[in-house]
Amino acid sequence: MEPQDKFIVLLRHGIAEPHGAREDDDARILTKTGNRRMKQIGRGLAKYFPKAEVIYSSPLIRCIETAEWVEKAYGSAVHMKTTDALKPGADVEEFRALLKKIKARHIIFAGHEPHLSRTMLALTKMHSDGDIELKKGGCYGLRLAADGSAYLEWVLPPRVLRKR
Repeated sequence: MEPQDKFIVLLRHGIAEPHGAREDDDARILTKTGNRRMKQIGRGLAKYFPKAEVIYSSPLIRCIETAEWVEKAYGSAVHMKTTDALKPGADVEEFRALLKKIKARHIIFAGHEPHLSRTMLALTKMHSDGDIELKKGGCYGLRLAADGSAYLEWVLPPRVLRKR
C-alpha cells in the first residue's frame, strides 16, 4: 500500500493549576476556567477539523482532561489514547516513530510546550531565532506529505477556537 498524506493537529493542553500547586507536578489538573475554555475549544476544533479520527494525549492529567473535552466535542467519532511520546521532555524521534505506526490520516495530539513547538519545527524543518510557544488551548495544523515532508498550514489561537 502506498503511503498517504496525513493531517495532524498539535494541541496544547488547557489552563492548568500553577506549577507547585501539587507535590507531583504531573498531577496538576485543569482549572475551572481551563475546563470551561477547553469545552469551547473542543467544539471549535471539531468545526475546523471535522475529519479527525483519533486523539493521542500525553498521560499527564491536564492533557487527558483536555483530550476528553475534544473527544466529547466529536461525539462517538473520535476516541482518545495516551502515549509517552507526548510527555514533557519526550524526544521528537519518539513522536516520529509513533506517527509512522498510526494508520489514521487525521490525528489530534494533545501535549505540552515547549515539546509541541519543537516537534512542529522538527517536522517542518523550520527554524526560529527565538522561543515560540502555543498559548494554552492553541494548536498547529500540519500537513504531512507521503514523501515525508511536512508543512505548517495554520496556527489557531484559543480565542479563535472558542468563537466557533
